[in-house]
Amino acid sequence: MGRLDSHSFELLTPFKVRDVLFVSSTYDQFVLEEEGLLGGLMAEQYDRFNLTQPPRIIHVSDADAALALVETRQFDLVITMMRIGDMKVHVFGRKVKKIWKGTPVVLLAYNTRELATLRTGRGIDHIFVWSGDSSILFAISKMVEDKKNLDHDIKVGDVQVMLLVEDSRRFYSTYLPRFYSLLLNQTSRLMYDGFNIHDKILRLRSRAKVLLATSYEEAEELIDKYGNNMIGLFTDGRFPYKGRLTANAGLKLVKEVRKKHKHMPILFQSTEESNKLGAEELGCVFLAKDEANLHASIEEFMQSHMSFGDFNFRSPNGETLATATNLAELRVILETIPEDSLRFHAEQNHFSHWLRTRTEFELAAQLRPKTVGEFSDIEGVRIFIISQISNFLTEQREREVFDFSLDSAKFSVFQKLGKGSLGGKGRGLAFFFTRMQGLGLKEKYPDISIGVPRTMVVATDIFEGFMKGNNLYDLALSDASDEEIAEAFLNAKFDSGQKQMVEQVLEFTKWPLAIRSSSLLEDALHQPFAGVYATYMLPNDHPDLEIRVKQLVRAIKLVYASTFFKKAKAYVAATPNSIEEERMAVVIQELVGTHHGDKFYPTIAGVARSHNHYPVGEIEPEDGLVALALGLGKTVADGERCLRISPAHPKRIHQFASTEMTLKTAQREFWAVRMEKMADLIGTDPNLTMIKSTLDAAESDGQLKHIASTFIAADDRIVDTLARDGPRLITMHGPLKRNSIPLLPILRDILTLLEDALSCPVEIEFAMLNDPDENINKFSLIQLRPLVADLSDVVVDLDEIDKETVILKSSQSLGNGIISKVKDIIYVDPSRLNRMKTRDLVPLITRLNNRLKREKRPYLLIGPGRWGSSDPSLGIPVSWSNISAAVAIVECDMVDIKVEPSQGTHFFQNIVSFQIGYLTVKDSEGGVDFDWLDQYEPEFEQGPLRHIRLETPIRVLLDSRNQTGLVQRPI
Repeated sequence: MGRLDSHSFELLTPFKVRDVLFVSSTYDQFVLEEEGLLGGLMAEQYDRFNLTQPPRIIHVSDADAALALVETRQFDLVITMMRIGDMKVHVFGRKVKKIWKGTPVVLLAYNTRELATLRTGRGIDHIFVWSGDSSILFAISKMVEDKKNLDHDIKVGDVQVMLLVEDSRRFYSTYLPRFYSLLLNQTSRLMYDGFNIHDKILRLRSRAKVLLATSYEEAEELIDKYGNNMIGLFTDGRFPYKGRLTANAGLKLVKEVRKKHKHMPILFQSTEESNKLGAEELGCVFLAKDEANLHASIEEFMQSHMSFGDFNFRSPNGETLATATNLAELRVILETIPEDSLRFHAEQNHFSHWLRTRTEFELAAQLRPKTVGEFSDIEGVRIFIISQISNFLTEQREREVFDFSLDSAKFSVFQKLGKGSLGGKGRGLAFFFTRMQGLGLKEKYPDISIGVPRTMVVATDIFEGFMKGNNLYDLALSDASDEEIAEAFLNAKFDSGQKQMVEQVLEFTKWPLAIRSSSLLEDALHQPFAGVYATYMLPNDHPDLEIRVKQLVRAIKLVYASTFFKKAKAYVAATPNSIEEERMAVVIQELVGTHHGDKFYPTIAGVARSHNHYPVGEIEPEDGLVALALGLGKTVADGERCLRISPAHPKRIHQFASTEMTLKTAQREFWAVRMEKMADLIGTDPNLTMIKSTLDAAESDGQLKHIASTFIAADDRIVDTLARDGPRLITMHGPLKRNSIPLLPILRDILTLLEDALSCPVEIEFAMLNDPDENINKFSLIQLRPLVADLSDVVVDLDEIDKETVILKSSQSLGNGIISKVKDIIYVDPSRLNRMKTRDLVPLITRLNNRLKREKRPYLLIGPGRWGSSDPSLGIPVSWSNISAAVAIVECDMVDIKVEPSQGTHFFQNIVSFQIGYLTVKDSEGGVDFDWLDQYEPEFEQGPLRHIRLETPIRVLLDSRNQTGLVQRPI
């Protein structure tokens, strides 16, 4: 790079993104900003790279409001997401450009599926996919600046160029933030090697520009124009050439480049190994796109082939006495700082000035009008400032997420350890926590304490440091067994400072803990990874702090390890994501409950959804669904017996329609945390620290008075009292019949508020403590996630189907459209099934699934009872990884027992996430034509399990409007 004089330096990068309009739902805004403002996140990126003047970001929640704002002022950049009201995004983009010609409009979306029919050039300049890293906003703004400044900066400063040729939106959306990070980190490091600030800013301003091309013609034009300034080319193998996707477009491009630029570093990326030889012959470094360490290899290529502040307390003569890096430290130091120092700073308004630079405007405004002369002595000044700061911190404690510190550990409800992302679960919790004060729940339910449990999130950067510091990626991404991976992770070490922080957490936490996964992809919109990773419950009751620390550290390591267990890998493999892209945060959360001898559990736990996929009778889908249980929520999550009800219709409990049905479906057992002061370190089985107890134990603990009823056999009836002898049944009669606690109204309000904020149906997990005798009423939200719903608008007319061609028909189905390429059927005949031996079928089904998956043969899965049930007598206890190649799943009646559909479990949520067709078939509506299936010679048969392969595909038809579906024979 040539040396620039000061004048030339000032002329570089004349265009800067100063004002950004961000258009999205309030939840989409929150997902990108985590717990801070979007402008604050952008400012952090600028500060990280020693850049100045970060853009101002203005957020509006719909297209109409955005256009009204654009009419009044010009923006340098408009970023929009898909959900912006009734207006389509490309229509919005065109209207923006009609008002201000040339304004860049960028679409930011969650996945590529929702963009399948959307292209650039229709009001949208660029399309990006967000995969959990908010630095994409920084990359977008820098890319827009680079594009507009390039010609000028080359002319003035001969700046260099990097070109990425890639048509996959998901890939270039992850590449660009990495490019900018590497470029700016490299430049920033020069300062620490002796460069002064002038040189540093010069380097930053004159860094290489990054360009993106999504077709051969775009790339060719950019290379022809900027080739002499190009320091690196990154190209895909297959991308559009002359308007058509062309397999050898990458090689064709490289050949043309090599004619003029023989030594240009080129990284050739492709999913097709057949390109490797040709690429290497042309002097390229070849990388397979599906290799596990792709991103690390890209960074290695770039490295190998292409070359605000603290408050310092001072004495009047300038001696530094103490330093505060945050408000909590400032408050503590103020208690002991000498009077002359306090007077020196107060008289010169140093405190309010420092607060303003930290954007603490409210607190600064409270201090600034006051003068030292207004107080009788300097101690009055001290008391006033400390009081104002303390009050401010108390308000923050109830509404803000704190970065972890020893001081914040004492008082904060929600803390974050690390600088990375909070992950899926952490995001949802933080969103509710930071918005809770504005929801009006406290005012509406003054007698109920509503909130989230005390929480600390170990952010994703700690995970990355742990993985890299212990060299775990090679093993984790290999085919090693779960046991081998778990052992390696348990033997790995945390940074000593991080372990010390964990110890500090436990010094102030003497309550049982839940250690939950919170990955970047988990609970994300469109593809939530519900129930894929591990959760561990810790009693946290041993008197020896060191033992409790070891147990907590071990649990965190096992959650990390579960990221790479076979079940997780199988799940990720069925998505557009890569396991290498996954980053794991960990939620350390105080459990909600009370001690009862050797057990700890809440009065009520459950799951609530704002949308009910299976409304019955007069119940509407929008009425939602709630599943309630005594004890830990594991009962609901694992699909065990619990109470399912519409919160809008609390007296219509269909599963309790008769005494017989109540006896069959009511909860009889519950889960609790085992409180035995165990010194043994936890094992890999999450259930080891939990215990399953009977209702007799809960009655002895005094927990059944308002939620259990009694079966009177002599009268064949159930009474809502414990004064009679007989089997106890969990019926929740207190909150449902007498409204002893307003549980369902609270749930209705929360679901409505959150659905509006997320702009989609939602699901929450919660726990409730209720003891009227002790005046304890506490509602805690434990998790929040988007509820994936099928939004397809395909119309299927089931009435036009010839009934003679129907294999099965369902009046309760999920999904919409036609699945037409299925020739394989795996089914279990209920008439030949021994319900006590369903576990024996799991390994057989797994082998069939894996073989069909390898052969890329989608199949229809049919079986009696509830797929994925943790109770093997109610269905076949498979996990998602056992049936991940199925494209449609059918649950039919068992011969001797009626089983509710598998709604309310993590397993079912995952089926919905992958848009798998789901049908419930009743014998009373015709059942399954097993005679037709049995006429085919099996590819495999053992006991009641058969696999048949047809020459002509069947069709699965699903109508989401009427929630009906059927499977049709080959025509």
